[in-house]
Amino acid sequence: MKLKSLIPEIILLILSLLICIGSFTFFSACPVHGDTVMACHWAQNAVTALGALLSAISLAAVVIPDRKLKAGLELSATLTAILTAVVPGIVINVCMMNSMRCVSTFRPFTILFASLAAVAALFGAILNLKRKEK
Repeated sequence: MKLKSLIPEIILLILSLLICIGSFTFFSACPVHGDTVMACHWAQNAVTALGALLSAISLAAVVIPDRKLKAGLELSATLTAILTAVVPGIVINVCMMNSMRCVSTFRPFTILFASLAAVAALFGAILNLKRKEK
C-alpha cells in the first residue's frame, strides 16, 4: 500500500493523538483543588478516553490493508470524533465563567481537533469507498 493513499488515516491518527494527549496536558481543563472536583474534570476524563478510542481506531485504519474495512473504521471514527466534540459543554457541563481554563482553552481546542478529526475520517472513508480494487 502506498504512503500517499494513507494520508487521511495518518492525519486522523495525529489528530486523535493530539486529542488524547492534549486533553490532559497542554489544553487540559481546570485542575482539581483539594477536595473540589468540578464537572469539567470529568469532561476532560471523557475526552481523554474518547481520544484513546479514536487513536486505536485510527491506528487500526492505518495498519489494516482492506479498503472496505478501513472505510468502516473511519465511519466509526467519524461518529466517535463527533461525540468527542460535544462532550465539553453539551454532554458534560463545564464552568460558566469565561475566564476559567475549561471554557477558554479546553472546550475550544476539543471542538476544533475533534471536528478536524471527524472531517479527516469522513474524507478517508469516502476515498476508500470510491477507490478501485487492484
